Amino acid sequence: MIYVCVDCEASGPVPPLYNLLSIGATVVRPDGGRHALGRSFYVELQPIFPGFDPGAMAVCGLDAERLKREGRAPREAMTDLARFAREAARGETERPVFVGHNAVFDWSYIAYYYAHFGMENPFGYKGLDTKSLAMGRLGVSWNDTSKESLERLLGLPPQDPSRVHRADYDAEYQARILVALLDRMPREPARP
Repeated sequence: MIYVCVDCEASGPVPPLYNLLSIGATVVRPDGGRHALGRSFYVELQPIFPGFDPGAMAVCGLDAERLKREGRAPREAMTDLARFAREAARGETERPVFVGHNAVFDWSYIAYYYAHFGMENPFGYKGLDTKSLAMGRLGVSWNDTSKESLERLLGLPPQDPSRVHRADYDAEYQARILVALLDRMPREPARP
């Protein structure tokens, strides 16, 4: 099974009212009975919708005017992401698995942009949410599934505050979370 951890930065909470501004992705693949990080991907996109929430723009730190000039055309960016995902899954019998930390946000942007441009979503309609996986794997509440909490609970290296909310950095960190959760010794099976 090939996992592709995807992180998106956007100009607001929902497409198409707002824009997908950047995409980061990091592959996680089996490696000798455990899991390892693989290749990474990053692209910044030209905005195409009118919405720019000031709070979202402050969080991501991307400049809308610069992206209008220098960002990749969204159709091309989505083609590049699809190629990256297909290459990661080469030889696999199944699609690569979309993984997000709060996957509903990231998947909604990716799925919407593929639909908007009439393109096939290389991940299909399914995704794995590391927050939900952490709840089950670690037996913690939703409130304890933030990256900061999981950093502590899983013994991960501290996040670099100067790089947080950059999609490529966040995708890689989320891949580290996924590896730690997948490689963790299984919990006691639930009793019927």
